[in-house]
Amino acid sequence: MKQLTRKQKNYIIIGVIILLCIITAIVLLTRKDSTLEQNFHIEDSTKITRIVMEDRDGNKTDLKKTNDSVWTVNNDFQAAPMMVNTLLETLRDMRVKGPVAKAAHANIVKQLSARNVKVDVYLQSYYINIGFIKLFKKEKLEKTIYVGDQTMDNMGTFMMVKGKNNPSVIHIPNFRGYLSTRFTADPNDWKTHTIFKYNPKDIALIRVELPQLPEESFEIYSEGNTFHFKLLKDKERLSAFDTIKVTALISSFFDLNFENVAKDIPKIQVDTIFSKSPSFIFTVKDKKGNTKSLRTYMKLNEGTWVSENDKDDFYEIFDINRMYGIMDGSKDTLILQYFAFDNLLKPASYYFPRKN
Repeated sequence: MKQLTRKQKNYIIIGVIILLCIITAIVLLTRKDSTLEQNFHIEDSTKITRIVMEDRDGNKTDLKKTNDSVWTVNNDFQAAPMMVNTLLETLRDMRVKGPVAKAAHANIVKQLSARNVKVDVYLQSYYINIGFIKLFKKEKLEKTIYVGDQTMDNMGTFMMVKGKNNPSVIHIPNFRGYLSTRFTADPNDWKTHTIFKYNPKDIALIRVELPQLPEESFEIYSEGNTFHFKLLKDKERLSAFDTIKVTALISSFFDLNFENVAKDIPKIQVDTIFSKSPSFIFTVKDKKGNTKSLRTYMKLNEGTWVSENDKDDFYEIFDINRMYGIMDGSKDTLILQYFAFDNLLKPASYYFPRKN
């Protein structure tokens, strides 16, 4: 039998090493049951086009990407950019921290089945995708993740990918905290809080109506680069107004936000407050002809009971820090903070020099 040369032996050893590496790689890539399998995150979050979240309370949020910077919620309103960006970063950066302990495995699976937020993540894809040839865009469901509660130490979140019976503890490396609050299915949590957002040069008209004081209602409108002041009741155009105060009013519409959406408003408030005329009505028209309006109403304090005997006890009855607001075309009742509207809640007489 012919003896192998040293060179031939080296070739055999190298071949065996390469074969072992290939076998190891195949095993790692095809392993299905490893609890440390990093199959939760989305490698390229820029390809995400839609995220649908549903919880066991019947809440559903459907986030859709309309362009690079704008997402909508349930095809109804614009989503808050900061919240969407945080969610996209979470889907990109989250990793498996460790497997669920064997002793707790069955209990965690049961918890995830009974109480979770189901998250469907869709990516942009193509019907034809061969090398550099990408034709006919489509949207495909990339994966479904069930998001559960946080761990006992609040440093991780239990999650499970649909189709796999391997719940894991998920975290973001170098981030202290849990991630479940970032996957809320309540649509109200995703709404942009912007009410008015105008560059002053784009404003054609601002109308401020006080239904209970019509003589104090007015509008400010632009002609060229100049704003004019007009009383609504008498249609009288006035010139001797305080330009600093008017400028402050116009500038307030640059970025005006609400605090949150009101939930479960007591019936007494609905019957007492919204049956009456609003305190103020603000209308803004831009130079393209688009119009937005907001009606404001006073807000009763929690647990207030209004009767004939306590109508004059204003500070006990009404919330002096917040009021309600309703935008035209919206079914939501907004909670507004008075300090954010400080420059707006003024009658026409505020803008004119006092007579001695």
